[in-house]
This record gives sequence, structure tokens and C-alpha cells, in this order.
Amino acid sequence: MNPIPIGWCLTGAGAAALLGAWGGWTVNDWRHDSKALAAVETAAKQLDAARATVDRAATAYEQEKPIAAAQSSVRESTIREIYKDRPVPADCAVPDAARSVLDNAVDAANARASGQPAPGVPAAP
Repeated sequence: MNPIPIGWCLTGAGAAALLGAWGGWTVNDWRHDSKALAAVETAAKQLDAARATVDRAATAYEQEKPIAAAQSSVRESTIREIYKDRPVPADCAVPDAARSVLDNAVDAANARASGQPAPGVPAAP
């Protein structure tokens, strides 16, 4: 004869099964939380790397900005001098002096865009 009633045994087994399921659910939840935390940490590292890249580019831009402004100002004044009080021909040909200034501006812009140092400001013709 069994001293523990069968109902109590079944109730105990059911409670143990429920506690096991709840424990498994909790451990699975912890596992998913750790995956989410790892993803957030990875995203934070990528954000820091992107921020550092943007900061480097901004610093380089701020260093180049005064040089580019000076070159642009010299080019604009040179172009104004070349075209001052000159009639525009019917075929609208660009004078050789203006063409060389514009070519120098394009070369300097391409050099800055590729990360190379820009050539100096050309002398006024």
C-alpha cells in the first residue's frame, strides 16, 4: 500500500512540470535578452566608428575650407578682371586666360576630392 495518495503524486508531478516549463521559459528569455544586448553593443560600436569617420571628414573639411575660399576668391577676381569691359563675341569663346583659371580650379577641386593636397593659387595673368 502507498502511504501518499495518488492525487498528491499527480499534483506534485504537475507542479514540477509547471516549474520546469517556467524555468525553461525564463532561461530562454534570458538568452534572447543577451542576444539583443549583443546586437545593441555591436550597433553602438558601429555608430562610434561612423561618428569617428564623420568627425575626421569634418575636420579635414574645416582645415581645407579657408584654403578653398581663398583660391575661389582669387579665381573669381581673376575671372572678373578677364571679362571686365569686354564684349561677348557671338560664338561665346572663352579666352585662354579664363580657360587656364577654370582648368586650374577643376584640377584643385579634383585633388581635394581625392584627398591629395591642392596646388597653390596660380598667379594672376
